[in-house]
Amino acid sequence: IKVIQKPKNFSNLQDNKFTIKTDYQGKEIKVTYNEFVADAVAEVVDNIEGGKELLELVVTAGEGRNTIYLNKGEVQRISEDISIGFNTDQKDVINIIEENGAFMVSSPEALDFFRMETQEAGKLEGNENVPITLKTLYRIQDVSFVPLAYYKKGDFKITSGAEKPKDNDASKDDALIVDVAVDGKTEKVNLLYRQGFIPINNDVVIDEIPIELSYGAQAIHMPFSIYLDDFQLERYPGSSSPSSYASEVEVWDEEEKIPHRIYMNNVLDYKGYRFFQASYDTDEAGTVLAVNRDWLGTWISYLGYFLMSVGMLFTFFGKSSRFNIVNRKLKHLKKNTATILLLLLGSFFVQAQTPIDTLRSVPDGLIKTQVVDKQHAEAFGRLLVQDLDGRIKPVNTLASEFVRKISRKSRFDYPADDGKISMDVNQVFLSMHMSPNIWQRIPIIEVDFKKTGDLLKDVKPGKNGLISFTDLLADDGEYILAVAAETANLKKPAERNEQDNEVIKVDERFNILYNLLTGNYLKIFPRMNDLSNTWYSPAHDFENFTEENATFARSILPSYYKDIAMGDYKEAYTKLDYLSTFQDVLGKEIIPPRERIEAEIWYNDMNLNFWLFPILFTIGFILLIVAVMRMFIQKAWVNYIWNGLVICTLIAFLVFAGNIALRWYVAQHAPWSNGYEMLVFVALMLLFSGLLTFRKSDFSLPLATLFSGALLLVSYLDWINPEITNLMPVLKSYWLKIHVATIVSSYAPLALSAVLGLMALLFYIFKTEKTKHIIDIKIRELTYINEMSLTIGLFTLSIGTFLGGVWANESWGRYWAWDPKETWALISIIVYAIVLHLRFIPALNNNFVLSTASMFAFWSIIMTSFGVNYYLSGLHSYAAGDPMPIPTFVYFLAVFMLVISVIAYLKYKKFVRKKVV
Repeated sequence: IKVIQKPKNFSNLQDNKFTIKTDYQGKEIKVTYNEFVADAVAEVVDNIEGGKELLELVVTAGEGRNTIYLNKGEVQRISEDISIGFNTDQKDVINIIEENGAFMVSSPEALDFFRMETQEAGKLEGNENVPITLKTLYRIQDVSFVPLAYYKKGDFKITSGAEKPKDNDASKDDALIVDVAVDGKTEKVNLLYRQGFIPINNDVVIDEIPIELSYGAQAIHMPFSIYLDDFQLERYPGSSSPSSYASEVEVWDEEEKIPHRIYMNNVLDYKGYRFFQASYDTDEAGTVLAVNRDWLGTWISYLGYFLMSVGMLFTFFGKSSRFNIVNRKLKHLKKNTATILLLLLGSFFVQAQTPIDTLRSVPDGLIKTQVVDKQHAEAFGRLLVQDLDGRIKPVNTLASEFVRKISRKSRFDYPADDGKISMDVNQVFLSMHMSPNIWQRIPIIEVDFKKTGDLLKDVKPGKNGLISFTDLLADDGEYILAVAAETANLKKPAERNEQDNEVIKVDERFNILYNLLTGNYLKIFPRMNDLSNTWYSPAHDFENFTEENATFARSILPSYYKDIAMGDYKEAYTKLDYLSTFQDVLGKEIIPPRERIEAEIWYNDMNLNFWLFPILFTIGFILLIVAVMRMFIQKAWVNYIWNGLVICTLIAFLVFAGNIALRWYVAQHAPWSNGYEMLVFVALMLLFSGLLTFRKSDFSLPLATLFSGALLLVSYLDWINPEITNLMPVLKSYWLKIHVATIVSSYAPLALSAVLGLMALLFYIFKTEKTKHIIDIKIRELTYINEMSLTIGLFTLSIGTFLGGVWANESWGRYWAWDPKETWALISIIVYAIVLHLRFIPALNNNFVLSTASMFAFWSIIMTSFGVNYYLSGLHSYAAGDPMPIPTFVYFLAVFMLVISVIAYLKYKKFVRKKVV
């Protein structure tokens, strides 16, 4: 026996060619590459040289639907009594006969048929040749079959099932097709491979030489064994989402048996081997462990990360380091005065309103009847509910989420003839469940009529500019957006136009409101001794409850609603206490502490991130004006205004930080685990960066404050979900606090450098002969801070990436998997390293280049933090690679930056030429 091995990886994106040559028993043997097929599937191809006559049929018997292929002369058994043949001489079978492209059938019994194209049905007599057509359904006893296609020269060919060349699903088989030659005699061999599985051996005999081929992972024998005692999967209460999973194993080493528990972020170390909890079988009975054996390499890598991080840290303190040289230049930069430069900054808002005479009339009195006592509604908001992810939270949170999703507002306001009708989210949510029939007619759904075009041309908004549930129903009760919503959802996100996106949003709001009005979201009833800790809504039949609990669950809400309608709030409070006690007793295992519930309600009611947006924007705008004034006016009153605004910014920062800490306490995990939390945390750190550097330059704090406000505004856009959500198992680790916090913190100084670069370019544009002296000083000042911010951001990003490698190695046994997020983090590091080193190229060693480069470099961070999450598929992706349409403002921003750069460059070259002359 002769064994030859060759390490080789295959991909659709690389040259896969290879050749293996050897000799055996005096004969030359050669294996060469033919083709690699990712996500391989077999299909029949016609008109192949040397192909066979094949008949394709779809057969339905007792065991389900199957596709079969018959060679000419072949017979296949379909059921115990029924067999089908193709041009066969065998008797007592259903024989399909092909002659010159025409088909007949001979059956031992009569056949029922149904011709799908013409909807014609009938019966064919048995024991005689009867003409038939393809794509017609035939039935005999309990067997149905459809002859689908005839291939005159057909053959099976392996093709790729991947939609795109770069796609390769690790859960599907790949095929490697090779040519095996023995002394010039060649045969084609298909080798199947799936990641994580021992490869299948393929045997072939050529010229009397037996050859066994396989491609895939090589089996490595360990000096001990591992036995799985138990696999444990825990789900979030009332949800199918896994909360954690673990393997109870025993290490069998000769006579010794060592128990161990392996779960995410908790590995088994034994004799240099490391076992990681990677996944589990779909039947939840088996576990999948990743294995690593590289003790020395691990510590060498960790040491390298540590030394590089220490080197970056010393850069901040070394007397001759670039960072300190720039810092000294900034300290010694002289400030001069010149004639005042008026910088006009403004904003223009266009708001479209609907004429009052087109508004649809809704009885004000009907809406007024729905106003529930605010104090009682607040008590109702403290009742607990289980959301779709299994998280237990106050009804107040659910109400806030749904009212905002449906109406895009934080409360319900309706202008009436005798004054405005106003309700908070608790009142709206309670009233909707009390009177769903009335709330079908009350306008509460937001629609952008400009984007929906003619689809809703006959729908008129209410006085509050919203529409009602019934507005989206035709006179016959049909949903008027049914066809448009289905069409829009069938399109890929990148192919949807503005109307499609708006239809999908309105359709989502319509369905949310429907489920809300039917009570499906009000899951407030826990079940006694429920292992899954599922809570149920009043729409449940309660047949799986005990008789006593079922009676309570069925009757308590109708009685409670009746008390409120009658104005008997004393009885209503009593029933609310009954409900709360019912939850406390039956759901005690998963109910959060009352203090945390109150904290969540407090967090919801304050809604600080929403209010901080206009506050930071206003403070930042005024700071920017005062910063310009300080360039030319050296008066005490200007400094007093400046210092007061700095104190206001500091107070806003402390409130902002406290709000994030409150969310951390409510969620019980670090609040930077999703897109919304990341945006908010970057806004906080950006504001912190501005406060750290405001003494270095008058413009760093105003720009940081403005940008922080802008990020908070973006966090409230439709496509960002602000809900507090459960964590995936892998994120339940202290590494979430360390790695993610470090990475996200690096975005703040890099964002600050981008806005500083933009401000420097604006100074180039507004520079004149009279103001060039003071503006040149300010440009140098901004550029110095810019370079320092770039340095801090780059170092922090690099260290965060190192920490990510450590986390990955501790969780999965590998540092780097070229996941899109990891790849773009590396790209961002390279981009910013290039920006910082442009000064070594003499032609690029100037302030204009650094300012422009730092502004455009931030697009790599935008791609890393958002583009990867929503446009690429990977471990860090929120949208699983299903691309969303790029928001329109992104294009405008890119064009704006390009125009600013070009104009600034022209002004820069103009003054450079004058200086040379």
